[in-house]
Amino acid sequence: MKNIQSGLLQLSELASTVTEMESFYPSLVSLIRSLLSTEDFHICLADADNRLTLTYAHSTGTPAAVSPDCLSRLVFDQGGPLHVNAVGMKQLKKSGKILSFNPACFDWLGVPLKRGREVIGVVALQTYQPGTAFAERDNQLLQFISEHLVTAIDRVNRRELLELSIKQRAGKLIQTNLELQREIAERQKAVKMHQALLAMSEITAGAHEIEVFYQLLHAEIKGLINADNLYIALLSKDKSRLSFPYYVDEFKAASEPRKLAGGLTELVLKRGCPILISSGQIHALTEQNKQQSEPFIYLTAQGRMPESWLAAPLMEQGEIFGVLAIQDYHNKDAYQKPDMELIRFVGQHIATAILRKRDLTKTLEHKAELERLVNERTQELQATNLNLRMQIEERRKAESQLYYDAHHDALTKLANRAMFSDRLTYAIRHLKRHPDYKFSVLFIDLDRFKLINDTLGHHTGDLFLVEIAARLKECVRENDVLARLGGDEFVVLLDAIQSQDDVEDIATRIIERIAQPFDLEGQILHSSASIGISLSRGHYQDADEILRDADAAMYQAKSLGRGRYVFFDESMREQLLASMTLEQELRVAINRQQFELHYQEISNLDCSQVIGFEALLRWQHPEKGLLSPNEFLFMAEETGMILEIENWVIAEVARQLLSWQYSAEYDNAFIAVNLSGKHLTQMNHLSKLIDNIRKNIALPQRLILEFNESAFEQHNEQALKGLRKLKNLGVKLALDDYGAGLSSLNFLYSYPFEIIKLDHSFVRSLKNNEKNLSVIRALHELGQDFGYRLVAEGIENEDTLKKLYAAGCEFGQGYYLNRPAKIARDDSSEDDNKHYA
Repeated sequence: MKNIQSGLLQLSELASTVTEMESFYPSLVSLIRSLLSTEDFHICLADADNRLTLTYAHSTGTPAAVSPDCLSRLVFDQGGPLHVNAVGMKQLKKSGKILSFNPACFDWLGVPLKRGREVIGVVALQTYQPGTAFAERDNQLLQFISEHLVTAIDRVNRRELLELSIKQRAGKLIQTNLELQREIAERQKAVKMHQALLAMSEITAGAHEIEVFYQLLHAEIKGLINADNLYIALLSKDKSRLSFPYYVDEFKAASEPRKLAGGLTELVLKRGCPILISSGQIHALTEQNKQQSEPFIYLTAQGRMPESWLAAPLMEQGEIFGVLAIQDYHNKDAYQKPDMELIRFVGQHIATAILRKRDLTKTLEHKAELERLVNERTQELQATNLNLRMQIEERRKAESQLYYDAHHDALTKLANRAMFSDRLTYAIRHLKRHPDYKFSVLFIDLDRFKLINDTLGHHTGDLFLVEIAARLKECVRENDVLARLGGDEFVVLLDAIQSQDDVEDIATRIIERIAQPFDLEGQILHSSASIGISLSRGHYQDADEILRDADAAMYQAKSLGRGRYVFFDESMREQLLASMTLEQELRVAINRQQFELHYQEISNLDCSQVIGFEALLRWQHPEKGLLSPNEFLFMAEETGMILEIENWVIAEVARQLLSWQYSAEYDNAFIAVNLSGKHLTQMNHLSKLIDNIRKNIALPQRLILEFNESAFEQHNEQALKGLRKLKNLGVKLALDDYGAGLSSLNFLYSYPFEIIKLDHSFVRSLKNNEKNLSVIRALHELGQDFGYRLVAEGIENEDTLKKLYAAGCEFGQGYYLNRPAKIARDDSSEDDNKHYA
C-alpha cells in the first residue's frame, strides 16, 4: 500500500511539473511498472478530426497498433473503460465491433483520456504473459493515471502556445533590430569570446554535477556561437558503442545508445580532429592548425540532416573517448572555419571536466552503493525485528487461544474436563491443608437428551445444551465451577459450602430450573435432570475418585425415577466396583470365547415332534461357573458388547446347522436365536449381521431370528426396514416375549414376523386367568389371516400344554417338554462344506 501511495504521489508531482511530453512519457514506464501488474502500455491522442494517433508506446511484446477498428478506437468512441481478455477480443472481432486485434495479447485494459466531458485520447494496458489478468484495482489506478496524463498534456500545450506567441513577437523585433544586432555583434564578439572562455574555465573548476556542468557549458557556448542543438557522445570501453549523456536537439528528444556506424560522429572519431561540414564541404583542422577541405556527400544520411555541423573530439592522453558536436538545421553558414578553433578549445575543457566528473561520480557511486547496502541491511533488520515482534505477539495470542480452547467446551463455553479436574484437584489439596474446608461435586445428567438429539437433530440438540448451560449458570454461585464433561453431562464444584443444606438447595434449584419448558426455534421441549452428589472427604486422593463417586450417585438417581438428586454412599461404590469387574470379565470372556450354547427343543404340541431348537447363551465363568443370560446380558447391552457376542452366536449356530446337514434326525430342524434390537437400528451393525449370515449359513430358511418389543420402542421405522432386509435374506423372523409388555396388534399385521412367541409370564398366567385363553384363540385366528404361527414359551406342566393346544397354539417349549442342554456336534462335515462360507 505504501508503494502505491508513493507512486501515485510521484505521478501527481510529475504531471504538475512536466514541461515536455518527451520526458513525461518515459517517466510513466517505471511508475506503471510499480503501480500496475504490467509495464506494457500505449497512449493515443485524437486530432481535430478525431483521428487517433499513437503518441507513445512501451511494450515487451508485440507493439500496439492503432487503427479505426482497434480496441483503442472502441474505448474512444464509447467514452468509458474497456477490459477484455483474449476470448473477449475474438468475440468483439466476430461481432464486427473491431476488425483486428493483437493475438499475442492475453488481457487488455483501456480508459479514455478526458478533458471535462471531452474525450481527447486513450491510454491502454496490455499483458503478454499467459495466466495474467487485470483486476478492478488496475482499472481504478489507470483512470487515476489518465487524469494526470491529461493535466500534463494541457500544461505542455499551453507552454507551446506561449512559446509560439513569444516567437512571433520576437520575430518582429528581430526583423526590426536585425541590422542593429549585426553591428553590435561585430563589436561585442571579441569581448564575449574572452568572457566565455573565462567562464568556461571557472565552470570546469567548479564542483557542479555533470548534468549541470553540461547545461552551464552549453549556455556559455551558446553565448559564443549558435549552439541550440548540441550533443556529447561517449565511446564505450570496448570502443564498439556510442552513448549520449547530453543531447539537445530541436527535432529529436534524445538519442539512444547505438553501435558504431557511418554517421558524422564516427567521422570525427576516425579523423581525430575538429570538423566543419557546411555547404557541401568538409573542413578539418589538424593539430598544426592547418585546415583541409574537400567535398562532402551524405551517402548514409538518415533522418533530417543539418545544414551546418561542427564537432571536436574529446581526448584523454591522446586517446579519443568522445565527441562534442553542435549543429544547425536552418543556416548553412551558421558556422565558419574560425569556429573550429573555438570548438577545439571547448572540447579540451569538456574532456577534462568529464574525466574529473567520471572519477568523482565513481567515488560517489561507491559511496551511494555502500549507503544503499547499509540502508537495505538496516531495513532488513528493522523488518526482521518487526516480523519477530509480530510473530511473538501472534504466538502469545495463539498460546492464549490454545489455552482457552484446551480448558473450555467449544459449544457452551463452559470449563471442560481438564479445567474442572485442575480446580477439583486444587480443592482436594486445599482440604488436606484446611480440614474445616468443605466442598461438593454435583454430577448432572440430562434425561431425554438422546431422544431430543436423535428426533430433532444435532442442531436443536446443540441449542438445547447451550440453553442448559445458561440455566445452570443461573443456579450456581460466582465462586463455583461449572463445566461440561461431554454429551449431556455437566458437573459443578460447589466451593466453600457451609453444610449439606447448601448443596441440597442448589441441587433442588437446578432440578426445578431444568424442568421448566424449553422454547427452541418454535419447538417446546421438556427435560429433567438427574444429579449425583459427592461430598468432600479426607480419603479422596485425586479428582477422578470423587467424579467417579458422583457419577455412581447420578446413576442411582436415574434408577430411582430421574428428576432427583442422590448423595453418594459406600454401597454405591461396591455396586460400581462390581459393575466394573463384570464388564472387565465380560471382555475377557469374549476374547477367550468362554461362552457356550445350550439348545431347548421346540416341539409340535399335537404329536410332541421336535421341529427345532432355541439357542440359549451361557457363560462358563472360570470362578462362578455356568451363568445364565440374566446375570450378564444387561452389561453386554449397556456396553455394546452384545453385538460381538451375538455375532459369535450366529457363527456357532451356523456350525451346528452345518453339522446337521447330513443328519437324518435333524436334517429339517431350525434353530432360533434371540438378538438385540441394536442390530436393527444401527445400519453398520445390520450390514455385519447380514454378511455373517451370508458367509456362514448355507440354508438361511433354517435360521429364526427373534426380537422382542423393546427393539421397536425407538426408531421403529428404521427397525422395520432392517427386518425387511433380513426377511429378503431368507431367514425367518420371530417376535419374542409377546404378552409381557404392551403387545401391540401392530406387530401382528405390519411387521414381517412368521412366528409369535408367547412370553413365559403370559403362559404361566393361564393357570389363574382363563381370559388369556381367549386371547390365544384370537391370536391363532389372526395368525391364519396374517401368516404367522404361535409358539408358547415356559410350558412347565401338562395342564398348561393341554390348554394351549386347545386354544390353537401349535408349538411350544419349556421344562415340561425339554430342558436346555448342549448338543454334540460333528464338525467333520465342515471341511466338506467350506464353499458355503
